[in-house]
Amino acid sequence: MYYFSSEVNAHMVGAWLFDQDLKKFKKLAYVYSKLSILNSVTRDDPMPFFFRSDYNNVKAPMFHMLMSDSTEIRDFLIRNIEEVANDTEELEDEYGLNRQMIYNTLLMLEGKQLERLKQRSQKVIDAPIPKIKQFAKELELRKYDFQLYIAFAEQDLEGMKKTLEPFFIKKIAQDTAKYTLAYYDFYLQPQVLIYAKLASMHGFDLGIDHEIAPKELIKYGPLPQEEYQDIVDFMRPYKLSYPYSYLQNWIDYYLRKTDQLFPI
Repeated sequence: MYYFSSEVNAHMVGAWLFDQDLKKFKKLAYVYSKLSILNSVTRDDPMPFFFRSDYNNVKAPMFHMLMSDSTEIRDFLIRNIEEVANDTEELEDEYGLNRQMIYNTLLMLEGKQLERLKQRSQKVIDAPIPKIKQFAKELELRKYDFQLYIAFAEQDLEGMKKTLEPFFIKKIAQDTAKYTLAYYDFYLQPQVLIYAKLASMHGFDLGIDHEIAPKELIKYGPLPQEEYQDIVDFMRPYKLSYPYSYLQNWIDYYLRKTDQLFPI
């Protein structure tokens, strides 16, 4: 499934970079996203949470999930937030920082627990400078993200615009995008796209249209549901509306450990 996902991702890159085909881009983003969900339970020793703590919040598959504009993907993430992400407020290393950013991004997606989002983010901004030099550098760089979370929690349109301004400064844009999205981060700014997209989902137009963050990719516009297709047979039995735990039934069925695909 990994190689299939990589091929889908390559076609998704081409859909926008070469063809400027937004509909195809979103459809392939959905396919990649669902493949990632299905693949999350195929490992011999699966991660306790779907989103890995060695990845930050704009890496795959989060980027693809949000860029798809699929309401099914959106509902899946919101409904299963406690299963797919760690709500820790620990900040001892970069893994803790990544966990916090992933969970905060999902709180933005949900858009309801605004005071909780604000409090979590303020604690990170107020945290003392870490003793480990590399972590201190990373935390300082990521504080722009936490300022954005606070502006969103306050529903402050101008504040959100202001907090994204540093991401258009060349060095900051490059440093924050580095090692996030292979095939995308050399011509797109992932943080701007993700946060402006989330704002758009909740009715905020940040007025951004830039070569590294084009308005077409930012504007929230779900395709008709029938446009999002499970392009291979094995994707179809598991519906994103099913309980997250049913993923284990799905893999057990295909490994012939059970004759029953899902619990009755």
